[in-house]
Amino acid sequence: MEPNIITLTDQYGESVRFELLDIVEYEDQEFAVLYPADGGDDEPVHILRITSENLDLDEMEFEGLDDEDLINAVFDLFCERNDFE
Repeated sequence: MEPNIITLTDQYGESVRFELLDIVEYEDQEFAVLYPADGGDDEPVHILRITSENLDLDEMEFEGLDDEDLINAVFDLFCERNDFE
């Protein structure tokens, strides 16, 4: 199975490739769990809120998160859904 690779633009205007590991719904919102596609094994996952989605155009918009409790809750749910401990 080929991974879902998406390209995002960072705050410096640089394109960064990520593997979309999962989309997790939490408290009536959707969050993308991403892993750097070109990173090593010690790279952290990134969790972004999906702010808009247009499936016809295959486009999504994301928002970064500052709330550590929210990040941890979404990550815990991701781990539970995917049998990670």
